[in-house]
Amino acid sequence: MPKASYHHGDLRNSQISAGLKILREEDVHALSLRRVAREADVSAAAPYRHFKDKQALMAALSESGFRKLRSMLITANEEKPGDIDHSGAAYLEFAQKHPEQYRLMFTHNLLCGEGAEEALQNASSDAFGTLIETIEIGILNGKIAETNSSDLAFACWSLVHGLAMLLIDGILTESPYGDLPAEKTLELCQSYFRKGWQTLP
Repeated sequence: MPKASYHHGDLRNSQISAGLKILREEDVHALSLRRVAREADVSAAAPYRHFKDKQALMAALSESGFRKLRSMLITANEEKPGDIDHSGAAYLEFAQKHPEQYRLMFTHNLLCGEGAEEALQNASSDAFGTLIETIEIGILNGKIAETNSSDLAFACWSLVHGLAMLLIDGILTESPYGDLPAEKTLELCQSYFRKGWQTLP
């Protein structure tokens, strides 16, 4: 059968879609340019028009993830402006719906290593920036005390990212918290995070 025909932009998007399908159904180890070409029903040489190697493909899949995450965080802030707890729940939902892509997004040599793709770094920064914006809105509307919005965003991200990894890797399954729904586990962590742990003077 003849291979599928695509316009230039469609070809790149079709291969990203094929890569995401492989991630959903298998894992990152199943990814290769040849496998993506087969999944997208194009010639084996076609992926090289857009991706010089497997790492470039993985960077594009990671970038797609950060764009999707940012979209979910924007929606969460539109639903409940300045509500950092609601944004945290949206973040956790993304990680649980797309576990393999989420792991890939935080691969060091893709995001921070030598030769990291600028587009990926920008997408990551944009997603984090959305979290900062949510906090700044929360400060303006009185939901969050006056503070350094970047520092608080970093602290909140660290909390929910850690919980996301524990959940998608199944670490909590056999723990006392294994039977709690993910949103309840997040609420528990957020409640202690908000209250702190120091006794009052």
